[in-house]
Amino acid sequence: MSKVGLPSVDNFGRESYQRQSLHLGTVMQGRPRALTCRLLQLPAEILAAIADLLSDDRKSLRSLALVNSDCQQLARRRQFAVVSFNYSVQAKQLASELADNKSSQVLKPGVSACVRRVTFAPNRRNIAHYHRKLAKAWCREYSEPFIHEQRHALCDKTFRDQAFRDVRAAVVEAISSMPNVEALIWKDEYSLDKSLFEKITRCSARHIELNGPVIDDAWSLTPPLTPSTWPLRSLKLDVSLAWKKSRVKGETRTHAVTGFFSTLFRLCSSTLESLTWSDSEGIRDDDVLVSIGETAVAFPRLKYLRLQCIKLDSVAISSFLAAPLKSLDLDEMVLTNPSTYNCEPLRDLEDFAVSHPPQKASACRRIAKFISEHTGLRKLYLQEDLGGTKYLNDIILPTLSGLEFGNLASLHLAWGETQIPDKSLQMIARLVSLEQLSLSAGRPCEWQYYWDVDHDKLRHHLSPLQRLTKLALSHDTYPSFEGILPSGFYYLCHILPKSVEEANARPELDGEEIDIRVESMTRWERTHRNRMLDQAENKLAGLNQHPATSAQIIWLP
Repeated sequence: MSKVGLPSVDNFGRESYQRQSLHLGTVMQGRPRALTCRLLQLPAEILAAIADLLSDDRKSLRSLALVNSDCQQLARRRQFAVVSFNYSVQAKQLASELADNKSSQVLKPGVSACVRRVTFAPNRRNIAHYHRKLAKAWCREYSEPFIHEQRHALCDKTFRDQAFRDVRAAVVEAISSMPNVEALIWKDEYSLDKSLFEKITRCSARHIELNGPVIDDAWSLTPPLTPSTWPLRSLKLDVSLAWKKSRVKGETRTHAVTGFFSTLFRLCSSTLESLTWSDSEGIRDDDVLVSIGETAVAFPRLKYLRLQCIKLDSVAISSFLAAPLKSLDLDEMVLTNPSTYNCEPLRDLEDFAVSHPPQKASACRRIAKFISEHTGLRKLYLQEDLGGTKYLNDIILPTLSGLEFGNLASLHLAWGETQIPDKSLQMIARLVSLEQLSLSAGRPCEWQYYWDVDHDKLRHHLSPLQRLTKLALSHDTYPSFEGILPSGFYYLCHILPKSVEEANARPELDGEEIDIRVESMTRWERTHRNRMLDQAENKLAGLNQHPATSAQIIWLP
């Protein structure tokens, strides 16, 4: 189950939203269709649907593009809907061609009009081809001699090389030539500079992801560098911050790039609907706070908020939690800040997630209090850290079962230990409004952390949940080698049962004959599939005993 509340994602981690295709009139940029044949006179929606049927057939799309100029754009809208750039020669050539064609698009439509999502991410293989020393620093077998600072210095020197700067400049120009681009994903390290923002704040993309770049200077996003507003709908920030540059602000120190963040959020605050803000490098100085300015910022449309590994000051926290949030995902750095609990209850909140809980039990109790103030929640995602505070059994579940959470339809709980107590399952069973439930225990990295599920007991305890339509178990296992070996070896060793009958129990699902070269693995996979289906059917039989229930097994895509 995915973290609740993420836009366009269903509750089991699979994307449920498909981006609508551009219509022919859009990629033709308002120009009339060149031919009057009956096919091309069909409504734009039907033409788009026809072309979409060929989306996975590259050969047919290439053939369609050769018919005439209209069909060429019809095919291109699928071929070039998603474009990725790296530091390869081919990527630079494509970027240069798109940038050069910007002026020619006045006369005829081009590829740039068909791009919906563009990604710029360095490919280490391409970079290593030109910089051998950096390649050694990246390589595991050579990494020991390079300390963290040396590796960063090498990366910094590499990405400031003129050849790489030329590639980035070409890509930025190409992006500025794309009139219909909706999403921009920028994963290039050490390249977040003024020239980039001068272009991307003026492009048509309303969904921006900045993943990995470093902000070293405290420059501000204000005119004439940027427009007066940047009408973003979603923003994902995962930046490495220059924590050594801090200045004194009152009794605490505030990060030096406060000017950058404050002007960034003021540019987009009026339109921003979704924000994910994290720092993959982690906090290197506990005293340094990240701020978005001296005064609060209003976010009237912000519905989805996820904050990870960012130590915010009280102004930032109060600004974000004053928004009409429907989905909220926080970690210990925000949850341990008293400002988080000084805010008024969020009346529109439907989804709440705690990815990394605090280590102190007192902070965990404040989480329970926060949940108790939001009994209208529809989705809840909570987990324990392995070796951290065990707060689900003694703090969270008593809160959930002791109050009326009549709207709670989706629940994900992940225990840090390898078993879920019967008492906890009994408390979950009191949440009769649940429609989907995801349970997990331990972690799948060493054999002793697998969850050996007693399915009969699980079905018995959860039988009161008559609305339940989806049950997901993760980190679970089955007895290995007739119960002789620990259950963790079930996935590690792929030991087959003595009889092949279990593997052959469902021939209607097996398809083609087993390849002799992978016979052992195939039989194990079929046995595993059949075991899961057996448990699902047992659960189904229990549900269908109730007159009002008509459940069935479906395969998730």
